[in-house]
Amino acid sequence: MITMDKIWIIAKKDIKEAFQSKLTYLYIAILCLLTWPYFMVVKNSLDSLIRQGASSTELRHAAQPLVNIATYTLPLTLAMLICTFFANTSIVMDKAKRTLESLLATPLSLRQIWLGKSLAVALPSLLISLSVSFIAIIVLNVVVISPKVDTFIVPGTLSIVTSLIITPLVTFFVVAIVSFLQLTTANPRIANLAFTVIFVGIYIYLQTISKPTVTWYFALIYLSAMLVLVGIMALLDRILTKEKVVLSSKG
Repeated sequence: MITMDKIWIIAKKDIKEAFQSKLTYLYIAILCLLTWPYFMVVKNSLDSLIRQGASSTELRHAAQPLVNIATYTLPLTLAMLICTFFANTSIVMDKAKRTLESLLATPLSLRQIWLGKSLAVALPSLLISLSVSFIAIIVLNVVVISPKVDTFIVPGTLSIVTSLIITPLVTFFVVAIVSFLQLTTANPRIANLAFTVIFVGIYIYLQTISKPTVTWYFALIYLSAMLVLVGIMALLDRILTKEKVVLSSKG
């Protein structure tokens, strides 16, 4: 039976070690810089409408979907990026330091170790990505939108719910799948490649469908992805064994 206190004990140690690294704060700074394209898209779109003589009402109607899209896409994009960093400080480091085998010798179940390690990557990634995203949206409003439309554009309810609930779940399930690969394969590059492929795929697809008219479509896509990932996790849970983990550590 899985108990959250044991899972949290595993996650807490890794999270503490990750935030002791100066590289973590460098990554946070990089994430902040990566929000700049969103600022430019909104600014250029509104400036174009202003040159066409759009009214304040028309500008507000144009700004709302742009803010919604940023709220949908930015948290997941940033989370996937920083997850690649935290993933390398979790299971990979345990294997390098030969501490994973000691962890396997404890009363903790393999499933608890797997979920604890996944939480250690997903939780700080989500906290950072959501914080950076919502700060960016506030700054976007104050610096770019409000001076042009004379009001603060609040993200739509569906986009907020998606970013706060569905996006974290999708992120966790992706991390869990990559953590499984890190646990069961001797070559960490395989797991890193999986993260890269998943992130690039998500990023390209979101860029392809990012149209001002899109609202519920993003939520539907994220929800569908979450259901697929849940199925994959259930399958991986059945084939996860200590023998695979021990052999991968010695590989």
